[in-house]
Amino acid sequence: MKNRKNTHHGPASFVKKLFKILKDPNFESIISWTEKGTSFVIKDQHLFTNLVLPQYYKHQNFASFVRQLNMYDFHKVSESSIEFMHPLFQRNYSALLKEIRRKSAETTLNKDNMQKLTDRIQKFQSQQSQMENILLSLEKQYDNIVEQNQLLIEELIKSRQRETTVRKLLSNFRDERVQSLDRLQVFEEKVEDFEDYGKLSPL
Repeated sequence: MKNRKNTHHGPASFVKKLFKILKDPNFESIISWTEKGTSFVIKDQHLFTNLVLPQYYKHQNFASFVRQLNMYDFHKVSESSIEFMHPLFQRNYSALLKEIRRKSAETTLNKDNMQKLTDRIQKFQSQQSQMENILLSLEKQYDNIVEQNQLLIEELIKSRQRETTVRKLLSNFRDERVQSLDRLQVFEEKVEDFEDYGKLSPL
C-alpha cells in the first residue's frame, strides 16, 4: 500500500484556491498579502464571506473557512485584525504550496491531548498557588494565636503573683489582728486584776 504523502504531488485544493484569491487584483480591497508577503489579512469579512467564498469555495460560512485554515495549520497572527500565516504559505514561493499538508487526526488528537494536559497543569499550578496562600494565611493565624496565648499566659502568671501577694497581705493582716486581740485581752486582764486589787486594799 502506497503512503498517502508519496501519492500527493500537487498543492491541496483549499490552499491552491486561497493562493489564487490572493493573486486576484479584484479582491485586494477585501483580502490581500501583508507587506512582507508572509501572511495575509482579510480586510472586509462581510464582502469576503458573501462575494469571495461562494465563488471559490461554494459556501458562505466564514467559520468553516477558518476551520479549514486551522486544519492546514494556519495560525492567526493578530487578535486586532483577521490575519493568518503559515511558514510555507508565502507570496513569492508558490512551489512551497504542495508541502502544506492537512493535519492528520492523530496530530490533532495529540495536540488536543497536549492542550488538555497543559490546561490541567495550569489548573494544578493555580490550585497549588491558592493552597500556598491559604497555608500562609493559616500560618499567620497560628502565629497570632500563639502570640495571644503567650500574652494570656503572662497575664495569668502576673495575676497569680498578685493573688499570692494579696493572700500574704491578708494573712499578715489576720496575724497582726490576732496578735492585737491577744494583747488587748492581756491588757484587759491586767486592768481587771488591778481593779480587783484596789477593792481589796484598805483605804
